[in-house]
Amino acid sequence: MKQFFSKATVRPGLIAVVAAALVALGAAGSAVAATPAPYFNGFETDTNGWTGANRVASGTNGVTSASGAFHAEAVGGPFTNWGGYTNEFPANGYTTAVDIYLDPASGTVNDTRFDWTSAISTPATTHRRDFVFNGGYYNDATGPGAGPRFVFSASNNTGRGNSFPQNPARDPIAITAAGWYTFQHHFYNNGSGVLAVDLSILGPGGAPVHTWTLSDPSDVIGVEVGGNRYGWFATNEFSFLAFDNSRLSVAVGPPTSADQCKKGGWEQFNTPRTFKNQGDCVSFVQNGK
Repeated sequence: MKQFFSKATVRPGLIAVVAAALVALGAAGSAVAATPAPYFNGFETDTNGWTGANRVASGTNGVTSASGAFHAEAVGGPFTNWGGYTNEFPANGYTTAVDIYLDPASGTVNDTRFDWTSAISTPATTHRRDFVFNGGYYNDATGPGAGPRFVFSASNNTGRGNSFPQNPARDPIAITAAGWYTFQHHFYNNGSGVLAVDLSILGPGGAPVHTWTLSDPSDVIGVEVGGNRYGWFATNEFSFLAFDNSRLSVAVGPPTSADQCKKGGWEQFNTPRTFKNQGDCVSFVQNGK
């Protein structure tokens, strides 16, 4: 039995230290770029871009890495700046994601929780809003589900005093199968100049499990909303959580002319899909598929 869900508490002093570090990252520790840039760390060589992440070899505590020979463990509340805070929202939006290992059979105290958030900045690179997966381990009879399971919902709040994974008003779902799950935030313009965020859980193999969409009409892009901020295990009551493959991707495309596909230009596009070669890109421009 993989004993990695025994309960631990993030101390108030530790929360204060982490919060101060997050402020420092925004003020001095991360250069402000115009718009978010692609970022990836699968922890094969280091923990670059993370603070508080514990890099471990595959197999540590009975967990095989999601990919490669290493992953990371969250002990307390590690966070990432996704390569640096930014102050402008990209035209086609951006996506952040991290893989987290869940094993309901490992067991712990009922209602042991963690919160994973990806936040947005203002155009002044100050904090605007969090978008949070509120999760917890449960073995009670309160829905959704029953028996050993993880329950998740989504909100803009973290912590026991501000959120509850089983909140029936937040469309909670239960996960009963062990494996690596992708927790993905997709930030985009809702078509009216307002930020919308799809918070999606993808199962092993990438199959969609559930999506929540959060949007506030006051989050006007370019006025109140800037670029990316942090990704943070803002609450973590587990002794550790295994995580892997942290990334930020920026939508580039679609190409609108054949010239954009030439001289290697086809390689930069990832929207609406990636292209095999220049001819594939040109074909899309001409035929729309």
